[in-house]
Amino acid sequence: MDVLYISGGNSKMTRRLTVNPENPESDVIQEVVNLIRSRGIVILPTDTAYGLAGNPADATIVNRVLTIKERTDKPGMPLLVGNIAQALFLGKFTPVAQTIATQFWPGALTLIVPGRRPFPPGISGPDRSLALRIPNHPVAIAVIHSLGYSIIGTSANKSELPSPRTADAAAEQVGSLVDLIIDAGPTHHDADSTIINCTVEPPVIIREGAIRAAELDPFLE
Repeated sequence: MDVLYISGGNSKMTRRLTVNPENPESDVIQEVVNLIRSRGIVILPTDTAYGLAGNPADATIVNRVLTIKERTDKPGMPLLVGNIAQALFLGKFTPVAQTIATQFWPGALTLIVPGRRPFPPGISGPDRSLALRIPNHPVAIAVIHSLGYSIIGTSANKSELPSPRTADAAAEQVGSLVDLIIDAGPTHHDADSTIINCTVEPPVIIREGAIRAAELDPFLE
């Protein structure tokens, strides 16, 4: 259905589709894929938060996402990948980083690693690092696999506001600024992903989220 969303003085009819969170309908996934390939931005569910999904290699899309979020800085936004092989293609993993990834992916853990592939500012960090994650959510995984490449995985919120755990919460913040909203019900977690910086030895937790530090400490010693 098309719903009129108003945020920040903007109003727009934005299409909103409901999808089965465990067995997403193929026609809905294909609509998301077609839109991303056509340079659109989609509110998409993950296991931790609803995110803004788009093509991370397209500088126009990256800048549009930053504008939606009202971010003036350009630290690297996370990328969602579909499997470890895709992550290894994009980033350089130390043996420790690969062990952590194998143990906790798919799941609520983002790893910052040196990048192997160039991305626009806003995706690559100042040191050309990348933040990578395999989400534990069938909808996001189906989109990534159908696309054949990674997607932007930043949360669908304005900077400094809470990450949305439902499609309603995401739409309230940025619904008028995107091209499609996918509703798969509440997220699995009520916290953001934990972030580990794997560009240093030993790796360092820089944000504790859904995966607690106590679970990770044995891998960081």
